[in-house]
Amino acid sequence: MLKKIMLLIKGQMALWSVRGRTDPKQWIFSSVNNTEFNYNSKYLFLYVKEHFKQIHPYYVVNDREKREELEKKYGRGYFIETNTIHGMCKAMRCGVWFTSAGLPVYAVGTGKHRMIINLWHGVPLKKIVLMEAHRSKLENLYYKYIFSDNYWRILTTSEELVPVMAQSFGVKTDKIKVLGQPRNDMILEHAEERGRLADLVTDLPEYKKAILYAPTYRDDGSLKLFPFEDMDIGRLENYLEDHQILLCLRAHIEDTGICSKYVRHRIIDLSSDTIEDIAEYLPEFDLLITDYSSIYIDFLLLDRPVIFLPYDKEVYLSERGMNFEYDAVTPGDKPENFEAFLEAVQRGLYADVNDKERRRVNEKLNQVTTPCSEKICRMILNEME
Repeated sequence: MLKKIMLLIKGQMALWSVRGRTDPKQWIFSSVNNTEFNYNSKYLFLYVKEHFKQIHPYYVVNDREKREELEKKYGRGYFIETNTIHGMCKAMRCGVWFTSAGLPVYAVGTGKHRMIINLWHGVPLKKIVLMEAHRSKLENLYYKYIFSDNYWRILTTSEELVPVMAQSFGVKTDKIKVLGQPRNDMILEHAEERGRLADLVTDLPEYKKAILYAPTYRDDGSLKLFPFEDMDIGRLENYLEDHQILLCLRAHIEDTGICSKYVRHRIIDLSSDTIEDIAEYLPEFDLLITDYSSIYIDFLLLDRPVIFLPYDKEVYLSERGMNFEYDAVTPGDKPENFEAFLEAVQRGLYADVNDKERRRVNEKLNQVTTPCSEKICRMILNEME
């Protein structure tokens, strides 16, 4: 709490120092905890840097080591810290602020003199922000005052999600715009490209099909991979070998250790220490396995099969809550034992019987089916004229 109070004081000092003198040609980007270079903020930042030379983009990374690595890759003068008043002043001078998460505590009042756009980091299949059941009244006031009241626009992917996002952030529906997610530009532009996994993983076996298994993080650390009582890892390995299939495991950063015991010749760990952001590599995979992660909604853009393993559905959904009835928006097999799992994999890779239902859900949640970064930038520039 003391740290937040100090940040709030520093932020107000920086805001007072700038006194509303913002530069519309300086845009700032941030993501989770102001330390991560990921999600929609990353991809829109890179697009602006490459295609809008009249704009100087900054990206907040309050991690010195990570900031130095990014500077080596993308150049100096783009990545800044906001732990000091000097850094906060640099951020406050920017006329446009994009975030893929929330805003820092020092952001109180920042929406008065700049456009703040929340790109968010996925389709809200689960309850988010103000709709989360465990939020206290005090937390909701904090999110409403620090976050929602400062947003100029919040972006989403379909008209179906407009009321969901408005309720989640406590704003009117006219603040929600259906413009898409910049990270999906990579999926849409490179849908047919393959072979990039070999650049990331050494000694990758030859394969004809690739599967990504990306489950959701559980707050209580109760994640189970292959949650079947009759699970047979040897039989799975033989199946993968016989069909020349590569199975890639992708756990949350807090769960990365869980993958190691399953690693085999054709089962590899693609957690964040190997690939920090999996979004741009989704076209590499022929089939996705997940449970509640909105990654499958991005994957639907490729019109490829998905298998769901919601083994703890009643418990998980009672704690998190859903914005939609789960079975109505999860178009794919839901095997409950290992035998049914292998059959689902076989169908998904070689028969694909759920294609019509998959396309129905995709049309419901993914109305933006063309690259969107250019449109988002043009919206900002047109508003400034």
